[in-house]
Amino acid sequence: DYRVAGVKKQMTLTHQEFIRRFALHILPKRFVKIRHYGFLSSTWKRQKLKLLQENLQVKVMEKREKKPFLPKCPCCKTGNLHRIAVFDQRGPPPEASGWYIDGGQNSFPCKS
Repeated sequence: DYRVAGVKKQMTLTHQEFIRRFALHILPKRFVKIRHYGFLSSTWKRQKLKLLQENLQVKVMEKREKKPFLPKCPCCKTGNLHRIAVFDQRGPPPEASGWYIDGGQNSFPCKS
C-alpha cells in the first residue's frame, strides 16, 4: 500500500477485478515496451559508461578484432574461395541461365 509508506497487505479480489487489473498491463496494438531506459539506455551508455566504469574500478574487456572468414577449397584445402554470386531460396534467376554453372570466372578443378 503506497498510501501507508509501502506496507505490504494481502487482499482478496474477484475474478473480474483480477482480470481487469491484469489487463491494465497489456499494451495496445503497435505499442512497444521500452526495456532499456535510465543508465541502461544506449544514449546514456555511450556518454557516461566509461566514466562509471572508472569510478567503480571495473576492468574493461577489450574487443578482439574479427578475422575475416576466408573459406578454403573443399578438395585440396588450399587457396581462398571468393563468392561471385548469392542466390535466395528460390535459386538463380531464369535469365541468368548457365553463367554460374559454366564458370563465370576461370575455374580450375582441383588436381588432387
